[in-house]
Amino acid sequence: MHQRQIIFQSVLPNELDPARFSKPIIDGIEQPLTITSMNGECTVQLPLSSKINRPIKDDFDDDELVAYAENLENIPEKILLKEDRKKKDIENNPLYKYRHGILSVSDISSQIWCEQQLTYKFLYPFILNDDGEIKRVDDKIHMLRGTSLHLDRELEIQIKVSIECQTREDSYGIRLLNMIQAIHGLLTWNKHDQPYITREMPIFGNMYGGKLYFRGIIDEINYDPRTNQLEVVEFKTRASKTTPKPQQTYTHKIQVNIYRTLLDELIQGQVDKTLYFQRFNLEPTTILSDSILNQYNQCGFTQINTLENAFDLLIKLAFQMPTITTNGAIEYILQSDPTWKNRKEFDRDENNLKELLIKSEGYWLGKREAEGVDIEDAYKCQWCDYKEMCTWREEKSNEFSRKKRRIN
Repeated sequence: MHQRQIIFQSVLPNELDPARFSKPIIDGIEQPLTITSMNGECTVQLPLSSKINRPIKDDFDDDELVAYAENLENIPEKILLKEDRKKKDIENNPLYKYRHGILSVSDISSQIWCEQQLTYKFLYPFILNDDGEIKRVDDKIHMLRGTSLHLDRELEIQIKVSIECQTREDSYGIRLLNMIQAIHGLLTWNKHDQPYITREMPIFGNMYGGKLYFRGIIDEINYDPRTNQLEVVEFKTRASKTTPKPQQTYTHKIQVNIYRTLLDELIQGQVDKTLYFQRFNLEPTTILSDSILNQYNQCGFTQINTLENAFDLLIKLAFQMPTITTNGAIEYILQSDPTWKNRKEFDRDENNLKELLIKSEGYWLGKREAEGVDIEDAYKCQWCDYKEMCTWREEKSNEFSRKKRRIN
């Protein structure tokens, strides 16, 4: 029986806590939002009363206008062109426009499923259901049930403890502490006849030194002390006992392969510290708050004062971990009966992952338009919330009609 691990969750002040969702806006007016909870109950969140914005200054003195014009004239044309290109790149770049430079691992699996659908989710995150309610497109009962089962599985071996944070650096200090604890527990595991298991471990990095930066949560890491090997497990729920379609299984395998590669690069020290702080917009030398430092001290890590100290400790501990195994696994669990499980193990395919990342980069960096599914994957469209407005689907339908007319 494993001793239950402690996992910390940060509690940020309201002004620093990012909203779980953007507000639904129709014709410039914020709408009431219906949120479906995990048990199927609905609550309606009314829009906040609008605040009166301070008027923009429009009564500049002549001297101010002259000084402003002179400053513009003195700016080198090279800098103006560079700033203009940078602005246009961000406007046409989904990576920064929608994800602020950091992708979740699930973004790639969504992209594999249907790139066009992913784009519509960015543009229209809320839908009007048959009952006339505005809902988040992902707030479906089966998705919320899957989230609930994920939490149940996590709490089988872990206890959640909330920690008050004062800054964003504090919040990321908690994330690094969860990683440090998970790895330290593995390195000090002394039950040689039992596997070590940790769940919900954060991970980050840019695989193979690529332009896409990722963050995610590894569902489960298993360490077998008898073979000195690690295994990454992805946990998925199913509404029925039917075998997932090959394309569904493929997206799940890609998720596992990304997690394994990110973990492997962490173990090998192939993580760029400067890039980490740049992408997450963090100050590495900011002193962490007392509540965070106390937690590090209680866990036995007494030399931590800053986020940079915590990062360095993480890299030091990870370097002592065993090399990751070439195997991964997906564990499917039935939503109506969590005791029913279907486990699939598979080999690592680095070449396929590298090719996929190269193709994915084009979309995220704004070098090409979104692509929908091929004709053989058109079955996906029947479950899509955007099928009635999908331009890709319309184009493919017209293309099929033209081919049919030519044949006849």
